[in-house]
Amino acid sequence: MDKRGAVFAVLTVIIMIGVVIGARVYKSRVVNEEGFDKIGNIPEVVMTFALEEEEIKLFIQKVVEYSSFNALKNLGDEGGVLKEQNCEKIKEHVIWKDNCYFSDNLQENFFERFKESFDEYVKEFGINKIDIEWKIDENNRLIIKTKGIIELEHKGVKYGFEPDNESILNYNFNDYPEILGKANECIRKEVEKGIARNNLFEDCKNDKDFKFEINVEDKYLLFDVSRLYNNFGDVTVRFAIPYG
Repeated sequence: MDKRGAVFAVLTVIIMIGVVIGARVYKSRVVNEEGFDKIGNIPEVVMTFALEEEEIKLFIQKVVEYSSFNALKNLGDEGGVLKEQNCEKIKEHVIWKDNCYFSDNLQENFFERFKESFDEYVKEFGINKIDIEWKIDENNRLIIKTKGIIELEHKGVKYGFEPDNESILNYNFNDYPEILGKANECIRKEVEKGIARNNLFEDCKNDKDFKFEINVEDKYLLFDVSRLYNNFGDVTVRFAIPYG
């Protein structure tokens, strides 16, 4: 893992710990302030289950959000290629050429990485019975669905609930072919300059949709193309294209 990945991983863990601690502090405050264990209006065990259920649902919601960001960043770092492709790299940038381009089914590629991150988070929280699946809706949006049954136990009483939830991934996987098209167009215009070529790639550097960072390395152009995702941070697509 590079330095950016390590820092992001640490920050993500800190944020998730904060979510859990915040939910548990809220639960303790509600129980103590309302005195549910004393007045008997609502049995203490019922209130405990209700608050734990909300805590778990909140946690799962946040896990979906952060796992989505993790997966998109990981997918972008790998240029959208499948893990088993073993594509050639230069300075951590996958070289897009021949059979090494972003996969035809980026959604499935994303979900594989999403599931790894999601399963790791919920396992650390002690939840083992959550299934996740994805689908494309009628508006061509990727929907992530969680389902399963979570069982709680308190003072010998058992309670189960289904934390079913559907989340819409606010990301357009058409960014990949759009980025490639813009990169190729910038290269074409640069080559057309002939002896006046200066490798500034003005159209890309001034692009209104993406933030382009382009570096020349030997006979390749290294691209880091970013766009903000849901105020979490930039999702960057990294790749290299032969240039010479």
